Amino acid sequence: MLKERANVINNFLIVADILIALISINLALYFWLGSISLVNDKDYMILILLIVIFWFLLAKGLGISIIFRSRPYSAVLFNCFGLVSFGTILLAISIFLLNLFHLGIKLLLLFAVLDLVLTFFYKVLVYSYLKKARKKGLNTLNLLVIGDHNAKGFLRQILMHQEWGYRVVALIGPDSLQSEFGDYFPFLSQDTDVEQLLRDKTIDEVILIKENAGQNEVEKMVEICSEVGVIFRMYSPFFNMLANKTHLQYFGTLPMLTISSTSINYLELKAKRVMDSVFSFLALLFLSPVFLIIALAIKLDSKGPVLFSQKRVGLRGRRFMVYKFRTMVTNAEELKSELVELNEVDGPVFKIANDPRITRVGRFLRKTSLDELPQFFNVFVGDMSIVGPRPPLPDEVRKYERWQLRRLSMKPGITCIWQVSGRNSVPFDEWMRMDMQYIDNWSLKLDFIIFLKTIRTVIRGDGK
Repeated sequence: MLKERANVINNFLIVADILIALISINLALYFWLGSISLVNDKDYMILILLIVIFWFLLAKGLGISIIFRSRPYSAVLFNCFGLVSFGTILLAISIFLLNLFHLGIKLLLLFAVLDLVLTFFYKVLVYSYLKKARKKGLNTLNLLVIGDHNAKGFLRQILMHQEWGYRVVALIGPDSLQSEFGDYFPFLSQDTDVEQLLRDKTIDEVILIKENAGQNEVEKMVEICSEVGVIFRMYSPFFNMLANKTHLQYFGTLPMLTISSTSINYLELKAKRVMDSVFSFLALLFLSPVFLIIALAIKLDSKGPVLFSQKRVGLRGRRFMVYKFRTMVTNAEELKSELVELNEVDGPVFKIANDPRITRVGRFLRKTSLDELPQFFNVFVGDMSIVGPRPPLPDEVRKYERWQLRRLSMKPGITCIWQVSGRNSVPFDEWMRMDMQYIDNWSLKLDFIIFLKTIRTVIRGDGK
């Protein structure tokens, strides 16, 4: 029933996308030509027909109009941009082939802007309404979560995002899960009869989140859920890596199964590097007045250099110097040994909320993340990327566990999932797992989403 209802809603949204595109082209014609009529009615009907066909195929084929409960507005904007961009390109090609040159490229650009704005606006309204409804307990899904320590991140997100509409009606796991989440979710022992539980409770989905889930356990869960008609989902770091980073590579005539810890999409990686280079150059160019103002403020506030440089570890252990605006007193490293006992972060990282070494201007720069701006130079020369795991200190890397070293398999970035997900409030192991998830699921779309969330974080002043 839930699947059929979702299909009806998705089809309705596809129709809405098409209607908004038709409204946009008529508005564009009116603003550009002063009328919604073309040279003749035949050209107008051809244009309308092309829009209906292209927008239907793109929305249906690419799944752009599907509503995902946990999708942020940045992902919605990315999908709207994709729909409008591909659709406009197809329209331009069709206009060329059909000799409808009198329409002009400027008309299409105006149409694309109007359609993007109107489509995103209406989808924000739809998502906002659904989120409010789910917060009130409407349109919810009941979850049974079976997991180990890997499930902590997922459960925290469920608690933080009530607008997703997920209700954990039962949690099965070790005592460590109960100690942290027992007050929020009904906790059951690991020997609970799952089949009987599915009979006794209303459960829509079973989610298995374990690092070392055995084959027999997985097969049993799949069989039970299939027979009773409940959706089964599973997360495992190794399974996720196999699903995304596995390919056959031939050495002569010998095929070898190759597993890469990072993306193997050559074109996307090249596109990421090109965008990093262009964006960092433009940032350094247009933000140069801001650099001068910050440099002057630092000089007036405290003695010492404007920039702070520090050796960091980059791609696969490469060392490089990272640059930031100085936010601490010049002898900050010497004072660190006196403050070690005040460290508020677990793991090898050193962080203090009210660090006495931070200057007045430095506190403002950190809160607004403006101290990170010089790292655009690191991006421009190729040591870093705009989005990627934060570059660690050599001393931190020496204390890494083996699985944590994999975060060095991708070029470090100015911003990452950790920076837009609470920063210092996130436990160290969870921070490392966030980086692993980023590496395993990397795409240009994910970078786009993190970039937009970073802008929101900077505007809110959530930095520390």
